[in-house]
Amino acid sequence: MRKKKGAITIVLTLVLALSVFLSGCSGSKSESASGGSKDVTLRILVWNNNPEGTKLEGKIFRAFEKENPGIKVKQVFAPYDKFNDKFLTMSAGGDQPDLVWIQPSAFGQFVSKGVLMDLSDKKIDKGAYMPNVMKLGQVDGKQYALIRDASTFQLGYNKDLFDAAKVPYPKDNWTWDDFLDAAKKLTKVKNGKTVQFGMENFYTSELLVENGGGIVSKDGKKVIIDSPESIEAVQFGSDLINKYHVQPTSAQSQGLSNMFLAGQAAMKMMGPWDWADTAKNAKFKWDVVPLPAGKAGNVSASAYLPIGIGKGTEHPDEAFKLLTFLSSGKGQDMQAKTLSAVPVVKRNADQIEEMSNAPSNAKSLANTLKEGKTIMNAPYIPEYAEIVNKVQPVIDNINLKGKDADKELKKIADQVRSEYNLK
Repeated sequence: MRKKKGAITIVLTLVLALSVFLSGCSGSKSESASGGSKDVTLRILVWNNNPEGTKLEGKIFRAFEKENPGIKVKQVFAPYDKFNDKFLTMSAGGDQPDLVWIQPSAFGQFVSKGVLMDLSDKKIDKGAYMPNVMKLGQVDGKQYALIRDASTFQLGYNKDLFDAAKVPYPKDNWTWDDFLDAAKKLTKVKNGKTVQFGMENFYTSELLVENGGGIVSKDGKKVIIDSPESIEAVQFGSDLINKYHVQPTSAQSQGLSNMFLAGQAAMKMMGPWDWADTAKNAKFKWDVVPLPAGKAGNVSASAYLPIGIGKGTEHPDEAFKLLTFLSSGKGQDMQAKTLSAVPVVKRNADQIEEMSNAPSNAKSLANTLKEGKTIMNAPYIPEYAEIVNKVQPVIDNINLKGKDADKELKKIADQVRSEYNLK
């Protein structure tokens, strides 16, 4: 009898030990995130790594963590110009982040390489978004990303420098000629050295859009970098540097991360994502206006942030929770007040003028978006990022050495047509 009782005790002990072992191994990742002993940490790859931006993004992530106990969020940074390669390298090396910010120019490439999760079957409240927002995250009819914010570039200007030079403030309907005239008057030279520039940096991509040009047509089938409109836009950008000297050369701007904030440039390309940093650090009065109009009128390129989920994530459910929080949940209610990021949901459509750190003329941005004056300038084709990488060095060389835009752009256009079988 004693032997039988002892045997039963041993069996029960073994069963108990086995059950404890199995219970420690059987919980799914979702279960552990909602109350298990180990938190899930989601990594999101971003390019915004300035201290103020990191801090403000962190506030939204901390709110998500509070709403979802057991899930932590960690920002991983990569430089903007190295961002796409970084994500692809991490994905190929088995170190893929759970979520990733996406540059529209690389969207088609990411999809073609199979590094993004297809979200088409996910439960998405499509009715919550403003018109056309969902399409910005689609490739060939499938949903590969959701949009966190959608806006466009404007031009920020230093009121104090305008006042000192007795130059009238720019108006919402100004043109390239108006801009150039102001930039010339706001450029100052002392002892043969430029101590103040009219413009910090006018991005070529924006000049192309404003003049009705581009690198490749919207449908991705035709090369247009050598169209008259594109050539004129690139030449104008080069002339700002090499002919009119109102924008610094790369050598002149070397070592200076923000000439506008330093009071060394009177104007700067700026989006609402820059408002918080400018409001905090500018020691002068400033405001914004739409970009000056080229041949296409007062239009500008759409600036929007698609966020996708890495196909290799080990935490798909938790990652989708975060993506939903950012694109349609509480994150949308917070971002206008923290990041000055324009919401994409209908319930917050009128918040632009009330956003945190909004300048006096924030209404001009609201009008631009409301009137549909933004243009999607990056076709979602797999080769687009590669094409841009071939064309951009040519444009950089035109700006750097003052080469003839017509000749150089026609040469690279023919090369792209041949290599990618485009018209």
